[in-house]
Amino acid sequence: MPPMTTLARRVVAVASILAFHVPFAAALAAPATATLTGTVYAGDVKTPLAGATVVVTGAAGKILASEPTGADGSFTVDAIPAGSCHVTLQTADGRFPVATPVSLAPGQTRSVHVALKGRSDQDEKNKKKGAAATGEGRGTGAMIAVLIGVVAAGAAAISYGNDHNQQPATSPSTPN
Repeated sequence: MPPMTTLARRVVAVASILAFHVPFAAALAAPATATLTGTVYAGDVKTPLAGATVVVTGAAGKILASEPTGADGSFTVDAIPAGSCHVTLQTADGRFPVATPVSLAPGQTRSVHVALKGRSDQDEKNKKKGAAATGEGRGTGAMIAVLIGVVAAGAAAISYGNDHNQQPATSPSTPN
């Protein structure tokens, strides 16, 4: 086989580098944002709450995104940076932060269900004792926003094992 020229060596080197780096570049180009979808309900946890605004804030309190709820109480907030975030409901009566943070992975779509409920007597007692308040309502100090459900994008199914007793397979919710 004749010796390779300098140009041929450079072409082979560049082709080799590209062959190894192009697949990794595609992986690095994966979306770094996530999507939060869901439904907002009134205090009865059955009636969709139209006209509220879902506000998503980061750990430092900076507003990342917001979207109004539709007539059916549904919302979709796109382009949220991955990581932990907080959800706040904003209505004509004020702003009501949800105490439970939501964690989002890059490219993930997570669905949550939130209800605007009346504050309990215990919440009022805690507030008087100086405990952290869960609502910032201007006109309805007796309301709070509560996370009533989180749906993961890839829910795991529990399958039955191969034994004759048909015992469920081990899962985080049903350990053996």
